[in-house]
Amino acid sequence: MAFDSLFQPGTIGALTLRNRVVKSPNTTATCNADGTVTPRTVNHYRRLGEGGTGLVMVEYTYVDDDASKSIHGQPGASRQDHVAGLGWLADEVRSTGAAIGLQLVHSGRQRFLGTHPMKSASSSSWDVAEAPFGVVPTPLTVEEIAGVVRSFGEAAARAWAARFDLVEIHAGHGYMITNFLSPHTNDRSDDYGGSFENRARILLEIVDSVRAHVPREFPLSVRLSVSDYEPDGIVIEETVELCRLLEQHGVDVIHASGGYHAKQEWEVSSWYMPRQPHRWGWEKIKSAVSVPVIASGSLVTPQIADEVLRSGSADFVSLGRAMLADPSWAEKAREGRQLEIVPCIRCNDGCLERGLDQKRSVGCTVNPEVAEEGRFPLGTAPAPKRVAVAGGGPAGLRAAAALHDRGHTVVLFEPGELGGALNHALGSTVKQDLAGLREHLVHEVTRRGIEIRTVTADAASLTDGFDEVVIATGAPQRAFPGPVAESAPVLGPGDITNRREELAGRRVVVVGGGFQGCESALRLAELPGTTVLVLERGERLMRGNEVKYDALVLPGRLAEAGVEVRMGCEVVAVEDKGVRLHAADGSEGTVEVDAVVLALGREPAQGTLAAKLCEAGVPVVTIGSAAVPGPVYDALHTAYFTARRI
Repeated sequence: MAFDSLFQPGTIGALTLRNRVVKSPNTTATCNADGTVTPRTVNHYRRLGEGGTGLVMVEYTYVDDDASKSIHGQPGASRQDHVAGLGWLADEVRSTGAAIGLQLVHSGRQRFLGTHPMKSASSSSWDVAEAPFGVVPTPLTVEEIAGVVRSFGEAAARAWAARFDLVEIHAGHGYMITNFLSPHTNDRSDDYGGSFENRARILLEIVDSVRAHVPREFPLSVRLSVSDYEPDGIVIEETVELCRLLEQHGVDVIHASGGYHAKQEWEVSSWYMPRQPHRWGWEKIKSAVSVPVIASGSLVTPQIADEVLRSGSADFVSLGRAMLADPSWAEKAREGRQLEIVPCIRCNDGCLERGLDQKRSVGCTVNPEVAEEGRFPLGTAPAPKRVAVAGGGPAGLRAAAALHDRGHTVVLFEPGELGGALNHALGSTVKQDLAGLREHLVHEVTRRGIEIRTVTADAASLTDGFDEVVIATGAPQRAFPGPVAESAPVLGPGDITNRREELAGRRVVVVGGGFQGCESALRLAELPGTTVLVLERGERLMRGNEVKYDALVLPGRLAEAGVEVRMGCEVVAVEDKGVRLHAADGSEGTVEVDAVVLALGREPAQGTLAAKLCEAGVPVVTIGSAAVPGPVYDALHTAYFTARRI
């Protein structure tokens, strides 16, 4: 499939780009504490340029040394001594043929350093950023606003001096400028609060300051949220009018995104959210301005991104996490190798949950090398081996491909359909990202011509001529602890995919309100006419070690999908026509349904196969959920790093 629209040259002001693909500015947190860049920073962005991107946008960069810094490891453009490192970064990226832009920001109330001061439009509070540290925002004075406006202009001049190709003002996602734009966070009564004109004033003053500090031919972008998705927040009519004003003040391109940190499901949309969620907004902007519009937000596949351009919906497409997952996204799309693109599964586990939220640098579930480019190459093994991989799930598929690339002869044992636990995502819209990962991993094994034996691996087969064995057989489903009638209509979460037609229009109860139960309920709710009830014995859903973004948002998504949830209900038996339960108040009852999905999570595997191999003297290593039940992140990372050691 050709994606011609993606790879036409494009123009932003006086800047011509080699294609229409923009790497949006994701935080990497790879800089020094003083805001200077490091080799890790440079290597990361150079790799993105090498991957064929047209414009590489560098992450949000603070503009002053007072209150604009937002997070650890953030780059700075607040002082002259930042210019040398920024110039090094710009030169390295430009050497790849890509253009490079620098995004400028003031953190506002989204300051995650735990230090004073935190300054915003008003004292509007957000406990996630403030409660852990006891820091609350103080309203910027008019004099301080003038200083911030000047700082943006001076920082833009430093970007120009460092030879960036473009500079961008971050006016979205809940940072300081958004704090002024949104009535939800701006309760001022002076010239910077109240009416739309007043709330927009600071942004227009910043634009004018930037224009006064850099040559007119230096392209200026503004990134904004089409809406913050708050009931009393930014409305699209104001955003459209704001974009008209921005064009009049000399802005060359509008970079349209959406949401903010307190509405994270819209800013960094997870797997259960629709793709391209802000399209409705950027199309209204595009119809109102003559400058180009960059579309942003879950444009994860070349098919989606190309259609956005081909239809005239936007002029450029911006991808963030998708290029953390695969920095060669653009090059592979251009060459028609879309199945080789490592897909972002929008899990927010590697990048946020285990990365930035832990005060680490950014990570990625599907790309163990992100922010560590060049440090963990697969390389070639010193001595080729004959290696058996038992299990064709995500860990086994990833390990088999990586072992092959290291020069080993690999035999993959899988008696069923390749994909393992990922196969539950097939046919489900809500799990389409995970289904894409399954398709990619299977493709990577088959295109390498790796031998696949469709039998169950046992000790005899794995000791027959193999130098080493990798066990990737996954983890078994946790058994229901109570009695189950022989004729009870019981299913596991993995059975939903192949019985979708049978379950459509039926009454289904899901036993278990953890992650597995919630995602199973969402998949069932997609089926026409299906009534879904989740029974959870605890006081709240998702009480385990789930990604917190899922735990915060999934209950609401279940409600929107029409799923009924009952808390404090322990299922004690599965009967012929339903389940018997004990409620928290001591009452008992029976729920009659057509099917029962037991979604109680997974439990550790027995490990008997590995033990037998050890007794036989065969080197063996166990990876993924076969070692410790866990999410896809653990499967893929243990697979990759195990393969590097063999």
